Amino acid sequence: MSPGPQGYPAIIPANVDMTGLRQELLADHVAAPADQEPALRALVARAQSDGHDLNVVVLTEPQPNFTYYRDIATQLQSEVGGTVLVIGPNSVGSSSADFSRVVQEQAMDDLTLQNPSVAATQMYEELTSPQIDWTLVTILLIVVTIIGAVLARARTIRARRRRGEVAQPVTQSSPSAASASGEDVASATSSSTH
Repeated sequence: MSPGPQGYPAIIPANVDMTGLRQELLADHVAAPADQEPALRALVARAQSDGHDLNVVVLTEPQPNFTYYRDIATQLQSEVGGTVLVIGPNSVGSSSADFSRVVQEQAMDDLTLQNPSVAATQMYEELTSPQIDWTLVTILLIVVTIIGAVLARARTIRARRRRGEVAQPVTQSSPSAASASGEDVASATSSSTH
């Protein structure tokens, strides 16, 4: 048993011929019933022209747990590379070196599972659609916040200067004033001792 996502053991059901699926994917990137293969091969060719290595598996038997589809995809992806979509009658799974897990999960929403070639096309189109770069958005928000804070501070300082509220620098007192204050302290001390 090979490791699945996040180090958990992958569960490959006994009714899935992993060796046969791997051989079919290595041959033409499609492992599906004959009536589905032409549409799926066309999708694979489109993906290759877009620069993506896409592999599609269609399982005819439903699996008891939806995570099995992802485990199958993860196992196959480690052997054939690229992006692997596994579509079944009741769920779908994927594994990819090209697309993040978040994007893959989003692409699995609202698929037409009754028609696997349509589901695969829907998923591929969602995977390759423009995505929001949240890292860039976060960096831009941080920069805007810093600029806003600096501008607010600069305006506050400028307003205080206009009102004359800025503390004036401490000036050195003259030596005669220092000696006079020193004499006052000395005389006050001597008068209090008498």
